[in-house]
Amino acid sequence: AAVVPVPYEEDEEDRRVCAGIPNYAAPGCLGGVICFVGKWNPARGDYDWTAARPLYVPRRVSTRGLMEPVIAELKDGTLLLEMRGSNAGLDPVKYPGRKWMSLSRDGGRTWTPVTDLRFDTGESFYAPSTLAKFIRSRKSGKLYWVGNICRGPAKGNLPRYPLYIAEVDEKIPALVKSSLTVIDDRGPGDTETVQFSNFSLLENRETLDLEIYLSRLGEKPDSPFSADCYK
Repeated sequence: AAVVPVPYEEDEEDRRVCAGIPNYAAPGCLGGVICFVGKWNPARGDYDWTAARPLYVPRRVSTRGLMEPVIAELKDGTLLLEMRGSNAGLDPVKYPGRKWMSLSRDGGRTWTPVTDLRFDTGESFYAPSTLAKFIRSRKSGKLYWVGNICRGPAKGNLPRYPLYIAEVDEKIPALVKSSLTVIDDRGPGDTETVQFSNFSLLENRETLDLEIYLSRLGEKPDSPFSADCYK
């Protein structure tokens, strides 16, 4: 999946709600996501590529479009696509920041309408505009989601804490609320803009433990873009 400019004409509600909010996409477009499917062509010695229809939401849902897509394959073969949006410039209560998702049951050729990723209880949750990741553990066989969930309404990119891990209920699909576990959170010595969103996620090949390497940007008040890396 990739982020691409999608031709888009604002409707009357978009123009009213998003008046004065910059559009970071190309003129007449907004940021969307397209899934490309490649099939090896032995005669050509190259891949033949097909593209699904682009996924996007109105600017009043995400003023910066959809970004940073990640895909997980569920046990039944369904593809779960998760995307970052942004409510930057909007009322964070009326237009809440969420994690956005879509499903494909035909290998990425077609996708369901974009909706918000939720808990298995059906509850929505607040989320900043940040990247999240999926990983399936060979030790447990379970699929996990790692990302930021806010305790209150998010404003654009912030706050980028806490960082959580949660099991994915693959039948719904949704995040299992009872499995939600804090990996790291803002401490008394951290700034309000400390970030737990710049991380790498992998499975140790020998122990099969999950490992995270995290840069706590903003942990040093006098140097906001300098941080130590933690494992």
